Amino acid sequence: AAGAAAAQSIAAFSTAATGAPPAPWRIVTLPKIPKHTRFEIVARDDTRVLRVQADGSYANLLHELRADLEAAPILRWRWRVEALSAATDLTRKDGDDVPARLCVLFDLPLARLSFADRTAVRLRRALFDPDLPAAAICYVWDARLAPGTWLPNAYTDRVRMLVLQNGAAAEWREERRDLRADFARAFPAEAASGPLPRVAAIGISADGDNTGARSLAFFGDVLLARE
Repeated sequence: AAGAAAAQSIAAFSTAATGAPPAPWRIVTLPKIPKHTRFEIVARDDTRVLRVQADGSYANLLHELRADLEAAPILRWRWRVEALSAATDLTRKDGDDVPARLCVLFDLPLARLSFADRTAVRLRRALFDPDLPAAAICYVWDARLAPGTWLPNAYTDRVRMLVLQNGAAAEWREERRDLRADFARAFPAEAASGPLPRVAAIGISADGDNTGARSLAFFGDVLLARE
């Protein structure tokens, strides 16, 4: 526990006031999607947690970092999903909605990518988001895909997704991920070409803009620790 506390650099939900998420967490939206997922700190089970509600909506809650994976490679959090839609399908663009997602954005230099991937990232940055990561892993809670399923994001294979839970849950689920191992699994060529990249940001989200899905999820504190 002491090691986890020493390495933790992510603003906690449990010590925040109810209402808006604490800084430096910030909500990021897309201009083309007018309906936004709601993020709120609420009291729950004798502590404070993040409530995430999607209703045909889209938004991300982003926390920027400069975290060294060699010093703090273990990502821990707990979450629960109490309502979700069975209409989603992460394998298709028109079904690409989730009730809960936690993403790790890596500060991977474009020089480490293939020419085709560099070109694709530059194009998407020019068209959509200048801060689009060159590599990201998203841990997702899905309606039906089996836990342990890896798949690319329907829009870009620079975002790899790993299903950790599925279906609605009446209890909290605890997660522990070794980001070194997951990065090597998600991006083997980049992992072999140089040192581990830093973690540039952590993102939490839920969306329903493609299917009109409604969902309700809760997140506890997110920790990035040595072990």
